[in-house]
Amino acid sequence: MNIMILFQFVFRCFSIAFAFYYLIKQEYKIMGSLILVLALSFLPEVSAWLMGIVIGPVSTIIYLIILFMALYLGDCIGYYDRYWWWDRTIHFLSGVGFTGFGAAIVKTNADPRKAIILLFGFTFSMTLHVIWEVMEYINDCLTHGNAQRWQKIHASVNHVSEKAIQPAGLVDTMNDTICCMIGAGIASIIRWFVL
Repeated sequence: MNIMILFQFVFRCFSIAFAFYYLIKQEYKIMGSLILVLALSFLPEVSAWLMGIVIGPVSTIIYLIILFMALYLGDCIGYYDRYWWWDRTIHFLSGVGFTGFGAAIVKTNADPRKAIILLFGFTFSMTLHVIWEVMEYINDCLTHGNAQRWQKIHASVNHVSEKAIQPAGLVDTMNDTICCMIGAGIASIIRWFVL
């Protein structure tokens, strides 16, 4: 039995076992999250079956880990609140894992040149936009500016002012985006040498 199939099998068995545990405890929200984790764990197989998109084993394992970390440990068990680094780790791993998803999508098209041109145009535009937003955020942090309009006042301690429109939301989103970019960048560099 290949390691990927074994990992998926064990992952799904744990999801089912935990769901039954929370059903017995009558904690239906957590049980529902675990059922969602279980259902989403079949996405790689469904994408291969329906669309011919074959996602590599490393990306699939990272995807399953992200599902479990985010939907069960993060939301239900409270790891987002317990560990400041939890959300950043998930976004870093998503940058690494979803790079493999992109590579799998490009490999499946009958005319790869057209797919690559369209995919590149879309992702290039999105990437430049994200980089622009990150630069605005970094500039706001360094200069106590307000380019992203997240503060009612310009000067604040650690950019989480009591009078901020969204005190932690923007900071969290921008830090998540930066972690995802770093993960995707590292994965792309590694793939450059592997492919």
